[in-house]
Amino acid sequence: MIGALWTGISGLSSQQTALDNESNNIANVNTVGYKASRISFADQMYQDSIGKGSTVLDAEKLYTQGNLNLTGVDYDMALSGDGFFTVADKSASGTSENYYTRAGNFRMGDNGTLQDAAGNEVQGWPMSAIDSDNDVTSTNPNVSIFTNDYTKLLTSKIVEHSTYVETITAKATDYAASAMSDSESVFSGAGLKTKSAKISDVEAAISDYSNWLQKLKETPDGSSASSVTQMSEINFKTSDAESIISKEGDQIYVYIDGNKISQNYISTASDLTFQQDLYDNALSTADQAIYGDPSSGTLTETQTALYDKQASKIATYKALADKISEIPGLVAYMAKESGGITNDSLEETDSYSLSTEVEDMYKGMIQIKALIPGEEFTISEVGEISGNSTIQGDKRTSVTASAGSGTGALESSRDALAKLITGKQQDVYKETNLEMDGTSKTYTLDFSIFDKEIGDTIPIPYTGTAIKTADPITIVASTIDEFIEGFNFGTDDGTATGTPLTPPLTDYLEAVNINDSLVIRTKDANYEVDFSTSLKIGTDPLEKDNDLSGRAGAGAEFIEMVNTVNQTSSQDSLQLRLDTLGISDSAFGEFSVDSSGLITMTQDGAEFAIGQASIALFNNNIGLEARGDNLLAKTTDSGDPIYNLNNDKAATVEGQTLELSTADLSESLVNLMVFQRAFEANAKSITTADEILTTLIGLKR
Repeated sequence: MIGALWTGISGLSSQQTALDNESNNIANVNTVGYKASRISFADQMYQDSIGKGSTVLDAEKLYTQGNLNLTGVDYDMALSGDGFFTVADKSASGTSENYYTRAGNFRMGDNGTLQDAAGNEVQGWPMSAIDSDNDVTSTNPNVSIFTNDYTKLLTSKIVEHSTYVETITAKATDYAASAMSDSESVFSGAGLKTKSAKISDVEAAISDYSNWLQKLKETPDGSSASSVTQMSEINFKTSDAESIISKEGDQIYVYIDGNKISQNYISTASDLTFQQDLYDNALSTADQAIYGDPSSGTLTETQTALYDKQASKIATYKALADKISEIPGLVAYMAKESGGITNDSLEETDSYSLSTEVEDMYKGMIQIKALIPGEEFTISEVGEISGNSTIQGDKRTSVTASAGSGTGALESSRDALAKLITGKQQDVYKETNLEMDGTSKTYTLDFSIFDKEIGDTIPIPYTGTAIKTADPITIVASTIDEFIEGFNFGTDDGTATGTPLTPPLTDYLEAVNINDSLVIRTKDANYEVDFSTSLKIGTDPLEKDNDLSGRAGAGAEFIEMVNTVNQTSSQDSLQLRLDTLGISDSAFGEFSVDSSGLITMTQDGAEFAIGQASIALFNNNIGLEARGDNLLAKTTDSGDPIYNLNNDKAATVEGQTLELSTADLSESLVNLMVFQRAFEANAKSITTADEILTTLIGLKR
């Protein structure tokens, strides 16, 4: 009878434990991510084949999938499948301990990190710190994050590579508002762009940049090659024996990509300066005899008409170049053969550059350049029309377009876009600004160039050593062309016989004579220089012509940022504030998470991948130790957590969703009745044994 009493007591204890466990399940029926547990009973030792009661081996959690409830709350996450979120309990002392949970009711903490309801910080692969030198391309050296000034979102793509995820985002200030038409009096025939043409160029470049970024997204780890920009030339036969345009109604034309761009003959009168320039620098000895020397003052009406004809043809060529420059993605300008034109034909070995000198434009050569790398254009026909007569001109492509691939092509497109948005700085000086009157004057240049790429100023001249010197450059000149020679060589004699500066000034700037105006401009948008207080006659500062100066571009600012989530890096807390991450001066955005746990924040239409929640897997989930607050701790039985690259083979993350408790209220209520009946039955076995024992004792008495 004593054995029956102890057996009944063990049964009472086991059923009480079962009741406690079921009560806990019922209490957590609405606990997010809670996993119901069950009691594992076992019979105890046997004696003479009679058992000695029951015991509880374990109260084991059942890691079955809970139902998912769509909440619509941005920070809510649920796991569908095997795995656990990792959270860290970080103390003020800097120590931390990792725990694991299925409860995804997260939020942004005071410090900007993703946290659970108890303030533990969700762990994962955080965004790498942004390196402003390597991850940011900005045309404004003072801006390395997105600010409210950058109102134009050009493109934003998340590119998933094999071991990392990068977000490439580009923005610009309002280029449509800042763009200005070039001055026709200065830039006609020299790449003249209207405001609408500049905006069209930018939008064509944006489309190209977006296309390359989409290709990179589709093939993130493919080959990389830079794109090559096409450059072509056209040549109108301009000698009197070949050219047929001479009167109103005549026309020159070129077919580009099947579209005819034509310009009617512009009739204009030549002045004495033009006549003398043409006579001295362009006409052969034989033609000089025909045209006559303008300085003699005895030109006949026929001779004056010959000069007027050449002035009219040049005006017509320049107007056609301006029309071509209106085509989005193209720019055209009057050109000369580098080193001096020696003939009228386009040859394979020739190279050309911009020139609006009369002796060069007289040759009738126009260079057409694509503004978008890799974009090909086709010139199918060039000609002149007069009445019923047509003659064909010449054409050739000196640099063939080549579309690159991968990152290289994207960078080529980005650089072209940045230049079109920002433009090259150009300061224009008329002869009146320079006070040129035919007598030699001494000009002093004392300035520094700011190189945005290295973030430093380069005093001129610069010896190329570790010590920078900034002695003024002295130029003696009586004409714009003499000034340019001195500028290019840093000499004071107006010739090209001097020794260039080290490094050459022309690495950063170029000085050109465009339509009898001195234009000093930066080689690209990466340099900035101000001559307004540093270009002098003696000690008297010269002012540029503010109405003509500006930028050969849209005059806005461009910034591209690349931020990376490295899936092989160490895990840490996930920061959500965009200002803390160094992405934007505005902290918040719209939170979202994809099925792999990749977290993005969307701000002003740009989507940034800023981290990835890591999903822990265990060899033995049942071996995890419940610690309360929805937290589990690893044990020797569970083993260490296992993390897969990109959370491969782990649970799928469901955004704006929570996993409900797996505790089943109906089942628990049934179990309560079962355990109650079992408890009562065990109690009955004890009372029965007690009664029998009492009877036995009574018999003995």
